[in-house]
Amino acid sequence: MVRHDGTVLMLPGRAYTCDMPLLACTTRALRATGWTVQQTAWDLTVLPDEPRVFVEKAAQALHERVRGPGPVVVVAKSLGTLAAHWAADQEYPAVWLTPILKAAGLHPLPDDVEALAARLRDYPAANLVVGGTADALWEPGFRGTGSVLEIAGADHGLEVADRGATARHHDDVAAAVVAFASGIS
Repeated sequence: MVRHDGTVLMLPGRAYTCDMPLLACTTRALRATGWTVQQTAWDLTVLPDEPRVFVEKAAQALHERVRGPGPVVVVAKSLGTLAAHWAADQEYPAVWLTPILKAAGLHPLPDDVEALAARLRDYPAANLVVGGTADALWEPGFRGTGSVLEIAGADHGLEVADRGATARHHDDVAAAVVAFASGIS
């Protein structure tokens, strides 16, 4: 496997931290191939008035704080995927894990959701979009400019009822992220 000296900017979900299984597994896999993974954290018991602005500022702050040599890849989960416009402006390759493609539940953000879905459909750099068919925020059959990995029966955490199957899904996603990142130079 190709080793990299680049930086991954990891943005979590609203209630899904970088320490939770999917992002922790992905972080370990990326670090094992030489990527420096820099994570941000936030406490969002209340959604900010302008979630996209909040996420973009967090992404910019993380970028300014940790930008190292080599390529930069954005890996974002759920609410963190609202950084898509910022990342597109930088032309950064990106992985969008469970993007908010529909307004529902804790994410009643119709304007941000529509803008995000449109941005991911025409994202200007290499990208991988990952979602589960049992996720109320996912758009089954979603297609954009990059690769799409759709996991049958997986919810917003890319989990299913069977714990072992969930672990395999998370490992598969981490492997897909590493394969994607290995193509970035």
